[in-house]
Amino acid sequence: MRRSRTLGTSTPDLGVPIGYGDIYHTRALVELTGQGIGSAPDASFGTHFFQDLVESNIYPLAIYLDDEGVIFNREFFYKTPNCLRKFLPEASHVEESLRLIEVASFRSEHHLELVMDDDVGKSVAYLEADL
Repeated sequence: MRRSRTLGTSTPDLGVPIGYGDIYHTRALVELTGQGIGSAPDASFGTHFFQDLVESNIYPLAIYLDDEGVIFNREFFYKTPNCLRKFLPEASHVEESLRLIEVASFRSEHHLELVMDDDVGKSVAYLEADL
């Protein structure tokens, strides 16, 4: 079982010690909870820098795998190569908790679209062909 890790903590034993400067080009932070993800199933929603996320239009998304209404494509998230070392060679110690997926390694000439509706509490992500 993998340990849960919180993004942005200053304590490496508790999480991924990154700051806002490490993620400011990100569009979304997706957290998985439940079904063997770790010992603490609560999502953090980027709470260590939540205000920075809001101001930069970076969207935190928690996927509760134990929720019956969740449809989750494990093949995409678990069978694609983790490109974390390609961009952050010094982050090898968090590879089991943090994945960076290059969509083209799963389906060439495609990108991931993410649509979120906070009012109804639903999100959907899908692959779309590049133009």
